[in-house]
Amino acid sequence: MRNKGLFFLLTVLIFCPSIIWSQEIRGLSFVGTRDRVSKENLIPVKKSAANWVALMPYGYMKSAQTPMLSYNVSWQWQGETKNGIEQAVPFFQREGISVMLKPHIWIKGGVFTGTISFDSPEEWKQFQESYRKFILHFAQVAEVTKIPMLCIGTELQSIVANNPEYWRQLIREIKQVYTGKLTYAENWDQFQNVPFWDQLDYVGIDAYFPLKTASPTVTILTELWKPYVQNLKGFSEKYNRKILFTEMGYRSINLPTSKPWDYSLRDQPFNGQTQADALEALFISFENKSWWAGGFIWKWFPDYANSGGTLDTTFSPQNKPAETVIERYFTNWQ
Repeated sequence: MRNKGLFFLLTVLIFCPSIIWSQEIRGLSFVGTRDRVSKENLIPVKKSAANWVALMPYGYMKSAQTPMLSYNVSWQWQGETKNGIEQAVPFFQREGISVMLKPHIWIKGGVFTGTISFDSPEEWKQFQESYRKFILHFAQVAEVTKIPMLCIGTELQSIVANNPEYWRQLIREIKQVYTGKLTYAENWDQFQNVPFWDQLDYVGIDAYFPLKTASPTVTILTELWKPYVQNLKGFSEKYNRKILFTEMGYRSINLPTSKPWDYSLRDQPFNGQTQADALEALFISFENKSWWAGGFIWKWFPDYANSGGTLDTTFSPQNKPAETVIERYFTNWQ
């Protein structure tokens, strides 16, 4: 009987591989390492009960009006390059942790990628060709390293609006070199304007939805989530695609949910409990929703011992009360 059961399970996995996607994605956005990934970097990831990580190679632009991307250059951190991705992926695979490859653009000075724009059709074409080479390059990396999911862009609203057909053609080209699942990461206030969700496997959203309250308790935040939950459910049904939070998280400050995307609030006192409560409210609002695929916590640093902590007000949940919340929910989702 045991052999028959094992044979049945192997048959299902071989002929119905989609079964491995039935679990919610318990993900961490794993920041690129300065050098090489080591086994020690994975110990805290395993402890968190994460079953996915997002690895993020970078292409760089000198300004939002520079039509060329630079990538795999000598001054980049190892984890942001092709070589770094290829070195890191086997470590996660050996631990049973799946990878989403999520190439990002970084504009000098931290300029928002949604503002990329050009003055002439020639510059637009130059940028589109540069981005095409960038994303196809990493699509091939994802295929060779057997990465099961690729995110084809992050918060590129101005580029999407400029030429939707460019994206449809790009997706067709990606599918010629990459056989895994596809998503795109759009911001919480722009995802409804993306015209190519029907060509992808997941609706990817960077979930910085504003929950405006002076008292960010779990109860109040859960109530504020309800209209968004209903809207996302309808959007998922419209496109027959699950919603994936390609980024989700909060800073450890007093009011982290009013403008979750805001990095500009520098001189804020540390408040680890509000960060933890905000994540708990998110998990309560979306757990067990059949149309929600899960998501990736923004963000997780490889140097665990020196990351987060009670002097850190960034998005990192490490060595803060939020980490306990993540571990509890991720464990229960297994």
